[in-house]
Amino acid sequence: MDENGYRALARMLKDGCGVTRRTFLDGENLGNAQNITGTAEFFLSKENGEPRTGFPFETEWNGSRVLMERFSKGKILLICGGGHVSKPVSMLGKLLGYRVLVTDDRPEFASEERFPDADEVACGEFLSMLSRYDWSGYPDTSVVIVTRGHAADTDCLRAVVRRDLPYIGMIGSRKKNAAVFEVLRGEGVPEAQLARVHAPIGLPIGGQTPEEIAVSIAAELIAERKDCGTSTLSESMLDALCSETSAGGIMATVVRKTGSAPRGTGARMLMLPSGAVIGTVGGGLAEYEVTETARRLLKHPHPLLRHFDMANGEAGKSGLICGGAVDVLFEVVT
Repeated sequence: MDENGYRALARMLKDGCGVTRRTFLDGENLGNAQNITGTAEFFLSKENGEPRTGFPFETEWNGSRVLMERFSKGKILLICGGGHVSKPVSMLGKLLGYRVLVTDDRPEFASEERFPDADEVACGEFLSMLSRYDWSGYPDTSVVIVTRGHAADTDCLRAVVRRDLPYIGMIGSRKKNAAVFEVLRGEGVPEAQLARVHAPIGLPIGGQTPEEIAVSIAAELIAERKDCGTSTLSESMLDALCSETSAGGIMATVVRKTGSAPRGTGARMLMLPSGAVIGTVGGGLAEYEVTETARRLLKHPHPLLRHFDMANGEAGKSGLICGGAVDVLFEVVT
């Protein structure tokens, strides 16, 4: 198996490794890639010598244009509390592609029957459960704190507020949250870390029911993740790449976006040797053309970089597209 191929990347992610991937976008190395699990000098920006944090990004390396991406083993939604809001949050988390974990200190609220959508449900005292969590192994963990009261909320926030996580949100009124913050200030938690906490949790859409509040939380998760810089492969894509029976295929990746194209850099679609498709690069006529290109490449595999303009030609005439343009890299899966 090619150690720099997608199948190797999938196995690394399945094994819990964070991976940085460098993909060549021009020249004789077009479509070649390297999977790196450690820190390397090319993470540095040529402009100021500071580490780059805004993944994915395109840059120059040894005279070639390359796309740099940072992959995590998958995004996780950790829900603290098993009450009425947690149930629709768990369901929406799965719809958004998270691995969902739920914990509560009450057995009747921490059961698989109550959370059929969750990947794991655990019962235990909050501080104990959060202290045992593998934070270093799962850095792409978003935390939603929706426990039954101030004391438990404070314990949960105390356990996570100092960690560099993509999202921390806590339910409750402004008055209640201010009281929790004041306790943590007294314990020496810096103001900058408290400012990162979304409290009250969720976008202000006026939600009243548990389901409406869950929608506001899901919307806030989406809004916060758009700039987090971490790429993921869906569970179904990982499973397909790791399967011996579906070896091969064509991976189509958006490597550049201009205008109001629906998907950004890093969006992926995998076409299996059978012609089945996993993932999407945006839908509409552009996705149709990407799909047809991938289907042709299955017969004659080779890397290809194509430009798709969604404002001109047949796409523009359809009236069904957002406009903009994308460059899509087609890679042979090894």
